[in-house]
This record gives sequence, C-alpha cells and structure tokens, in this order.
Amino acid sequence: MPSSGLLLPPTARQEALRGSLSDENLGPGYLVGGMPFEAATAIWERLWTSRYPLAADAFDDGVWRQTRAAAMTRQHVELHPKHVWGLIGVDVDHPDAVLRMVSTVDNHPQPNVIIENPVNGHAHAAWAVTTPINLTNYGSRRSVRYGLSIEEALRRAVGGDPHYPARLIKNPFHPRWMTHFIHADTSTLDRFGGILTPAGHMPGRGWHNQRRRTPVGHSRNETLFHGVRHYAYREMRHHWGDPEGYRAAIAREVAIRNADFAVPLGVTELGHISTSIADWTIRYSRMWNDGPAAYDKAFRAIQAARGRKGGVKGSGRNGGLTGNSRPGGHARGEDRADTSDKLRDMVVTAALL
Repeated sequence: MPSSGLLLPPTARQEALRGSLSDENLGPGYLVGGMPFEAATAIWERLWTSRYPLAADAFDDGVWRQTRAAAMTRQHVELHPKHVWGLIGVDVDHPDAVLRMVSTVDNHPQPNVIIENPVNGHAHAAWAVTTPINLTNYGSRRSVRYGLSIEEALRRAVGGDPHYPARLIKNPFHPRWMTHFIHADTSTLDRFGGILTPAGHMPGRGWHNQRRRTPVGHSRNETLFHGVRHYAYREMRHHWGDPEGYRAAIAREVAIRNADFAVPLGVTELGHISTSIADWTIRYSRMWNDGPAAYDKAFRAIQAARGRKGGVKGSGRNGGLTGNSRPGGHARGEDRADTSDKLRDMVVTAALL
C-alpha cells in the first residue's frame, strides 16, 4: 500500500527505539501491536476529518489552527471539526488506563484507538461514530444530547476525567506517545447505547446541569457564553438607545461570572465573549431593534401564556387544579387565558405590519 502523504514512514532510528519508556528515547507509538504504518495511517485519515485542525505541543505556548500536515507534527491535535462530531474522546488519568479501555466485556464498546503516555500510563481513547453528529443549528438537538450522554457513559465506564473538554487529543503518530490501533469499524449511537445502558453507565436526567456547575477547560467559555447571553436578553430593557452602556453591562456580568471559576479565563477571552454577545444582540435582535414597545408586548404575552398554563394545571393537592389549591385560582387562570389570547393576537398583528 503506498504512503498516504499525511506522514512520512518511521525512520530506522525510530523503529529501533520503539517501546522505550524514557522521554528522550520514545519510539513511534503507532507501531504498537504490530500494525503496519500504512494501515494505521489509512485508519486515522478516514476517522480524523479535521481539515485545518487546532494543534499544540506545550499548551502554555498556545493552541492554533494549522494544516493537517503541520498539525501531525504536534503532540496534540483537534479531536474533530468544530461543526461535525465524528470521534468521541475520553481521557483516563490512571496508570492502568489502557487496561481499563480494553477490558470491554459487558462494560463498554472497544475504542478505535488508544494513545498512551508511556511514562505514566495515562491515555486518550477515541470511538468513531458511523454518522457524524451535526453540531450546527441545522443539526438535530436530540442527536447532540444523545451523543453527549454516550460520551459521559463512556467516560464513566473507563473512569475517565470528568473535566476533559474533548477538544484536543494526543496525536497518535507523535513519537512521544504509544498508540494502540484496535480496529477501524464505526458504531451508531444506538449501538453504543445498547452496550452502555445494560452496563449501567448511561447518565440520568439533569446530568448536563451538574456538569455545567463545575466547568473547566473549554467548557468555561461555553458556560460563560450561554449564561450571559440569557442575562443579555433581559438586560437590554435598561439600555434602549444606549449601546455603549449595554456593552459595559455585558462586560461587567462576564467578569462577575468568570470570578466564580476555580481557574478564571483570561482578559482577552472575556473580551471576546462579551463583545460577541453584545454585538449580536445590537445587530440582529428584533427586540433591540424594534424598541421597548415590542419588548413589552412580547414580555406580557409570555407572562399571560404562563398564567394560562397555571389556570389549567397546577400544583394543588386536590386533583392538580390551581382553583382547588387557592381560592379563585381557576377563575384567575381563565382571565389570564383570555388576556393571553388577546395579547397573542396583538403580537402577531404587530409582526405582520
């Protein structure tokens, strides 16, 4: 089989050093298990789809996007493209990481590849998904949530690091690591779930919120962004016609929330997050551009709809009707329902004008 061009074949010196456990004399880990270099390269090229991936050696020196060929000279590479999720990654920080990952009987599916640090035994593992998950707004939110649950179940199955953000993975062809290519097959999310569910590894309801309360790594950016953007929608009512004041309020909220992290983000990252939220709201939000009147109409419509819902179904002990738990509650619910219908018609009419 001809060489793919992604990597050069191992040198004679690298082959001679294979299996060494010292930092200075690490062999080409991709030959672990006896798999030919060309076969290992073919598997990785098919599974690893990043065209212009993030890559780094020492994280303190920065992480930036590079060509595939340049990235493959780095110690760490991007696990999957930003918008397409085709590889599920787990980080196991235990000296017996490889043993945990290959002990799959009645526990978890076999990973496609395991990349081990021969000095301490810690390792990354990756599982290939048959149909990569679309992470854009055009993708299925249900598939994304299911994929995250599968990722969490795999982590639990092998005792992985709960704080691993799954953005970068050890480069399987870097001579610092020992890589075990197990197989080249892909699996559907349902097949993953069919193995992980009976084993008791699938997370229960609400685990996403639990994870968000303890953010680290790249998830700090995500946590800040989603938390502050909801705040930004409410805050705009205090800054009509004052975009600079609005920007300052968003920046202040970002800084306040960042201080809650055990390892806060840097000033540059905070600036990017606050600017992104404020700029998008000012440029594209209909509520901002339509002004306070439209905002008040939408707010009243939402409140009325909530009142209508409360009039039909409540938390009372006698049959669950609000009217049975508070005197006059059902009547108030009907009044709110009528008001809701009227306001909804007003909002629809205003939108059509």
